[in-house]
Amino acid sequence: MSHDPFHDGHLPPMLVRASAGTGKTYRLTARMLQIFFQGAAPQTVLATTFTRKAAGEILDRILLTLADAADEGQPDALNNLRQQVGLPTLQRSACLQLLKKLVANVHRLRICTLDSLFTQLAKSFPFELNLPPAWRLTDEIEEVWLRERAIDLVIASLNPNELATLLSMLSKGETKRSIVRELDSVVTGAYQLSRRSRGDAWDQLDVPTGPDDEILKQSVATLRFADAPQKSIRKKLEDIADLMEQRDFDVIGSDRLVLNYAKAKACGEPVKFGRSTLPDGLDNALGAMYAAARSRTLALLQAQNQATGEILTVYDHNIGQLKQSARTLGFDDIAIRLANFFSSVDYQSLSRRMDGAIDHLLLDEFQDTSPSQWQVLRPLAIRSADQSVDRDASPESAVSRSFFCVGDTKQAIYGWRGGVAEIFEAVDDEIPGVKAIEQNTSYRSSQVIMDVVNRVFQNLHRHPMADPDDDPLEMDKATYEADAVRSFAKLFPTHLAFKKSLPGYVRFETCEKIAGPKSAPKTAACFELVADQIQKLNQAAPDVSIGVLTRTNRAVANLIFVLQAKGVDVSQEGGNPLVDSAAVELVLSALMMSEHPGDGRWQYHLQSCPVAELQSLTPAGVRELVTELGLARTVRRLASWIAPHCDARDQQRLKQLTQLTINYEQNAPPRVRDYVRMVREKRVERPQAAPVRVMTVHQSKGLEFDAVFLPELEGSVSGQPPLYLADAPTVSEPPRAMSRFLSKDSWHFLDPTWRQAFGKHSEAKVTETLCLMYVAMTRARQALYMVTHPAKPETKTMASLIHAGLHTDTSLLDGETLLYEDGTEDWYLPAQYN
Repeated sequence: MSHDPFHDGHLPPMLVRASAGTGKTYRLTARMLQIFFQGAAPQTVLATTFTRKAAGEILDRILLTLADAADEGQPDALNNLRQQVGLPTLQRSACLQLLKKLVANVHRLRICTLDSLFTQLAKSFPFELNLPPAWRLTDEIEEVWLRERAIDLVIASLNPNELATLLSMLSKGETKRSIVRELDSVVTGAYQLSRRSRGDAWDQLDVPTGPDDEILKQSVATLRFADAPQKSIRKKLEDIADLMEQRDFDVIGSDRLVLNYAKAKACGEPVKFGRSTLPDGLDNALGAMYAAARSRTLALLQAQNQATGEILTVYDHNIGQLKQSARTLGFDDIAIRLANFFSSVDYQSLSRRMDGAIDHLLLDEFQDTSPSQWQVLRPLAIRSADQSVDRDASPESAVSRSFFCVGDTKQAIYGWRGGVAEIFEAVDDEIPGVKAIEQNTSYRSSQVIMDVVNRVFQNLHRHPMADPDDDPLEMDKATYEADAVRSFAKLFPTHLAFKKSLPGYVRFETCEKIAGPKSAPKTAACFELVADQIQKLNQAAPDVSIGVLTRTNRAVANLIFVLQAKGVDVSQEGGNPLVDSAAVELVLSALMMSEHPGDGRWQYHLQSCPVAELQSLTPAGVRELVTELGLARTVRRLASWIAPHCDARDQQRLKQLTQLTINYEQNAPPRVRDYVRMVREKRVERPQAAPVRVMTVHQSKGLEFDAVFLPELEGSVSGQPPLYLADAPTVSEPPRAMSRFLSKDSWHFLDPTWRQAFGKHSEAKVTETLCLMYVAMTRARQALYMVTHPAKPETKTMASLIHAGLHTDTSLLDGETLLYEDGTEDWYLPAQYN
């Protein structure tokens, strides 16, 4: 855009689409400084982001920018600030005055995470939200304990016949080995979505009536006596007739002939089996076959839906009572209660209870906002976008209101926790007068990195998955996945590099080709090659920051092990459970021995260790320690016995175990085994100053490295199919219907509305994977190293998409092959900067 209203004297509602590395935080802090320079009171400005680290960075930027501009010894700082806020006559004295004002009112500055904001709002409306007195927030471990107790209550509240019926409906009549595991999958997968939906959301699937027995008998006879010249067709029709006679429509529903019939009818073409056309005169019989299979499939799906809805209703009652009696709430509980409350209350009431009006709203990382979060923020956003001034406003607060949000739908990688990137686009419709601008010039990456990013993402359509077979009814999953790939490529803007002379390097290659179907040896080969490259780069340039980004937490642990074996100093981000330490396992064995004295495994473990104090421990002795000292002090004592026999790493893990126990002792579970399970599941970081950092792509969001290595590019871009999905009229409204997921080969049975809902979900999963790929590649400042195992180019993986986008003459099938290279291999040498 040639005209940027950001530098005008007024502050119109603004939406900034900021690509990776283009100065998102710079833009947001500039907007806040503009607001403050126009005289806004600190308490009338609210800026939200998704992490406490980002909130702290915004506050630091504001204060440091003002401090530097007020310093007479830094004339350039004042000029930079003038340019940043669009005030060419800004005086140094004004910067100093504003700095003093903000420091004096730092307790009133509202720069916080959404979770923190919602907690503050909840404390302002305890009665309206029906909050228990002296309530507190849970964490993910306590949420698991509460969920398990609520599931136990669900099982206890139903009589055996009711429970058996519901479980049969949930599993389409199949027998499940674990009732608790089945119910846990229902709750984990569907509860958060379901609690936002209408009461009858699980009963919105229309089930057609199947053909009667007389029609089925006629159809069976027609199929048996069909005059088909090919033996294969005669056998297929005989098999279908047998299944129809036995009323085995479950098997018929998954038969390829049923799908062929649906596609043929949609296209107005004759029905085929293989390459042969079926004989004439079978339309009515095949129609009855299809109608019966469709009725059976949808009836089973509706039974699943109804059972799921009933289970979730009982669970919602139980979990609500448990949390109310324990006086605990999760962040999701607060967000949903606030969303329901904010949808029916006027803003004047809100401002009176919120200790002042919010005239200026700034939203960071807006692409990761969930629908329930947007329901809370929307009334604040709509009011802040109204630029009129309250007539009764005091002189201090009589300023124009403003709305500002910044984000990037290409970096929307948190759909798994509720984020909906489409809300970012919905702002145009819901906020009157909002103006959108784009930022696509990277201040982070070299031109070499930007060139490969442009080349890959603007040419994604070259991948075979972007060109599926004809699908007039849009009932094929591949159609929606192709839409996602083509749309991402079409909308991808050209990225530019601000630092044109910054040297860079990109390398994409395959590792050694490992035969066989198992993926573990292939992944290990990629990790080995990457570890060798990191070792060489780290030795050649010890001061270069290296980020190793993976898709899974398991890969983080495996890579750290491989790198440490090669002597590379590495820092683990994001965390692993403390049981990656043998010393911690000894402490847990001692505790488990007291819980299960008849199980000899724990005592054998202790007696086999070199710690004399542990060898002489008895189950009764450990129980006595826990009774007299409490769990935390017992763990501390056990750790003190073990620590002298450990290296520095295990000693650090023992300290972290002690601290974890202290933190959890106040809300400790009733059984020691529950505490042990918590330790085995809770991820605890083991940070240390190191040039090489290993983490998942999600954990790398907001970070940057001189060099980035991507060793895990083989996973499917489609991801795992969900257990449930929702159909909502718009992204910001509650779901009107919910359903269990249906196999993609059965989508043709669904009504168009449901087909689209299922398809859009698959499209969103592919888009999220492309966003993950974009985030991973744009963390690099100067160098990007990508490694994959050889594979067919048509596979639906990140590696094949990158290969298709680069459009090189090299083959992805060949092992130990350099697929693409650009830039200067020794980019890290000082001579390159000249």
